[in-house]
Amino acid sequence: MLMLATPAGSLPTGDGWAFEPKWDGFRALASVAAGEATLRSRNDNDLTTRFPAAARALAFAVKAESAVLDGELCALDETGRSSFGLLQQGAGTLVYVAFDVLERDGESLLDRSYLERRAVLEEVLDTAAVGVLVSPSFDDGAALERAVREQGLEGVVAKRTASTYQVGRRSSDWRKLKLTRRQELVIAGFTSGRGRRAAGIGSLVLGVRGPDGLRHAGSVGTGLSDRELDRLELLLRPLGREHAPFVEVPRMPRVRRDEVTWVEPTLVAEIEFAEWTRDGRLRAPVYLGLRDDKSADDVVVERIPVQQEIRRGKRTLRLSNLDKPFWPDEGITKGDLLEFYRDVAPAVVPHLRQRPFTMRRYPNGWEGKHFFQKDAPSHMPAWISRAAFPVSTRDRERRTIDYPLVNNDLALLWMVNMGCIDLNAWTSRIDRPDRPDWVIFDLDPSDDVGFAEVIEVAQLVKQTLDLVGLESFPKTSGSRGIHVLVPIARRHGYDETRSFASIVAGALARAHPGLVTTEWTKSKRRGVLVDANQNGPGKTTASVYSVRPRAGAPVSTPLAWDEVRAGLDPAAFTFDEVRTRVAGSGDLFAPVLTLRQSLGAALRSLGYQRRGGRGPARTPARPAHRAP
Repeated sequence: MLMLATPAGSLPTGDGWAFEPKWDGFRALASVAAGEATLRSRNDNDLTTRFPAAARALAFAVKAESAVLDGELCALDETGRSSFGLLQQGAGTLVYVAFDVLERDGESLLDRSYLERRAVLEEVLDTAAVGVLVSPSFDDGAALERAVREQGLEGVVAKRTASTYQVGRRSSDWRKLKLTRRQELVIAGFTSGRGRRAAGIGSLVLGVRGPDGLRHAGSVGTGLSDRELDRLELLLRPLGREHAPFVEVPRMPRVRRDEVTWVEPTLVAEIEFAEWTRDGRLRAPVYLGLRDDKSADDVVVERIPVQQEIRRGKRTLRLSNLDKPFWPDEGITKGDLLEFYRDVAPAVVPHLRQRPFTMRRYPNGWEGKHFFQKDAPSHMPAWISRAAFPVSTRDRERRTIDYPLVNNDLALLWMVNMGCIDLNAWTSRIDRPDRPDWVIFDLDPSDDVGFAEVIEVAQLVKQTLDLVGLESFPKTSGSRGIHVLVPIARRHGYDETRSFASIVAGALARAHPGLVTTEWTKSKRRGVLVDANQNGPGKTTASVYSVRPRAGAPVSTPLAWDEVRAGLDPAAFTFDEVRTRVAGSGDLFAPVLTLRQSLGAALRSLGYQRRGGRGPARTPARPAHRAP
């Protein structure tokens, strides 16, 4: 399988990156041996018989006994620009554009850096051969982006120069910036033609896959030549079905029900368009061609705009100011933030459910003034649950706070619509507020160290937890640190969780002075703070999948431990990166909600004894819970 790039809203800056044009064709793995070449698509379909001239050109151009190359099959127009439409039509000048090499003469190059593989690629290919190109590589991404925009090309791909080739993985070491708006869409049906097209297809009915199934995305007729319409009819007629494959049958303006033929949603088309409308339809779509190299199941929804009004039975959520800039420099709006949380809601809501939620509101975006609000606003809809807890004020007066509960996706979107950028909830649930679900180690670097030291300390925390028999789960904090969570059985109080975290932090600080610290005073702190104080009643930390109010809109992202290594970049976890990770791997933090580990043996091994059998000094009272 091929290494894939993650979508990006802008190109990375700084050293350690190379930049290539994004080619507009079919991705193809080329294997050359014994003077012959074979071509395979991204989903392992044979492309050799369809593009025999490219295979012959590769066999002639490779200056090695054998090689495996990664590249793109492209058709070039008279100006040298790649055109997917020309490739579909069998027109233009056919070339294989190579941009990586995976193997030479039987030797795997997967663990070599990009720069090393690039040098081998230029040695392996005869660049004077007809029909084969080496994709140019540049150091100045901004200059390449300007040139690509001026020439109307598809985009730019940034590649980390130290990165290895990660087979079958979509990695942030490769990032693609698309400069034209395109979307791969599933063909769900077609309408009858009119006028001179009366005997055939008029337009294609398109769909996108959502979490609950196929959703209507509009129709396209522009860009369909008579020849392509004839070809599509031959492909689509045998796929006919009685009922629409959509979750909800769409209403299409000026189209009668008997004018639509529904088909099995197996073919994929590439569409260029102006923008998404608020109801999730394409505006000004243009058909570019079929994606024969992709199956319908492989199609990744790049983004569907959130609607201004969402209805669920008797519940109605109205969203406001969707175009308001929340990250002006990045071009991220409030609507973009809502869309992200809508897309990851199935992963994030289980981590918030039944936990008192503190609203931290940024009505004017991440750089504007913000304020905390623990009490549920009076105008909060009745269909959002609440839980009341008594608290002590700074004046030592007792009062009751009516906390909102984010128990479903509509409640989540309501909070975000109120300006909540990050998500802050308790580590315990309302039925047992004195029993947290996990121990948290909050790793926060001082000004004298960077993220590399945070990674080093995170691995030390893991090693210590492994020694006492506890499984742990890391996530980026979304800021400069890492959170390590240890899921536990709900029989331990906050006194035990804080004591356990404090013992581990203290031991690491003594064993690694200068690298690990427990010093709370910022002016005195050196190294990485292992903060145990977040393990307390009523304490909140940014939830997993929480967007953080910082430049770039980073997301607190769950990690596999093998990702916590040198080179990890917390800024790489953007909206699109996290969407892709959740779609491909699910919720890496799901075990945090199901794994029930005992702290007892670990505490005893660390010499902890509970003083007089007493619990924590302050324990939250049980709630007065009011469900809608």
